[in-house]
Amino acid sequence: MSEITLKRKVTLRDKGDSALFTFSEKFKIELLWSTNTDLDLCVFYKTHNGVEGGVFSNEYRQNVSDLGCFDKFPFILLMGDAKTPSAGGESNEEIRVKNIDQLSELYICIVNYGAAIDNKSSTFNQHTGSVEIQTDTSDHLEVLADSDEPGHVYLICKIENTNGKKKAINEKKVYTLGQAFDQIPGFKLICN
Repeated sequence: MSEITLKRKVTLRDKGDSALFTFSEKFKIELLWSTNTDLDLCVFYKTHNGVEGGVFSNEYRQNVSDLGCFDKFPFILLMGDAKTPSAGGESNEEIRVKNIDQLSELYICIVNYGAAIDNKSSTFNQHTGSVEIQTDTSDHLEVLADSDEPGHVYLICKIENTNGKKKAINEKKVYTLGQAFDQIPGFKLICN
């Protein structure tokens, strides 16, 4: 009988905390939160040759291709933009990633869509949220969405892909829409 071992979930609690992770083919990114707020999970990327892009809800630009594609570049797919209650009464959204070999950076963001549209002040710590990254090699990373800074866009973590090594970094940066437009590669796509 084969021995099976599980890897422990690693929580990146503080800004700047990081962890290397591995995957053979794919991983998933899941946003979990416990309020009725319309939060959106989005990823933005930069390729090794400087091309910027993103995968996010098709409700921003009424363009179904914004949901991404799993079978061709960018090999990233948002699994719909419907808040799905999971066990424990939490809501979740999920993005699946098949291959990031062409990407140098992947920015994982949460957008408080309702507050942004209504231009209402909000913080992310009130939603008891987190982002979990689970790989097909059993790595399990968690980054808490616990910032008390006001803003509509939370750059919760970044994945760096350098020389074949993938590292997740807790960014813990909250932006206004204008700041995100200027500072997160690819973010300007949702503003067009």
